[in-house]
Amino acid sequence: MNPKHLRKHFPELAGLPETEQRRLLEAAYKDVFSPENKLKNWRTNLTSALLMTGLCFLFVLVLRPLVGISPQASAWILMLIALPAYFYIQQRRYISQLRASLKKIYPQM
Repeated sequence: MNPKHLRKHFPELAGLPETEQRRLLEAAYKDVFSPENKLKNWRTNLTSALLMTGLCFLFVLVLRPLVGISPQASAWILMLIALPAYFYIQQRRYISQLRASLKKIYPQM
């Protein structure tokens, strides 16, 4: 976790001193990734990965032949669109989990 990069996602913390921001973000991180939440995180990560894998198989096995895209073009499409989309969705989910935890820890948000 890099609190310096995470602070840009939480403008409501901008009024606090840097040490307080770091402390709050670290506490939220520990809350999100605590042992109590480990199973929930595994389950959501596994569900997301399986859903993305299923959509990629659907694209490769069904849509690619219907549209007539070459295997190389479909690989490029998956690498340039599907993989970054998956990373973006995971990052947004991570930020929303941190935001919910911060609201628990620091109710003034």
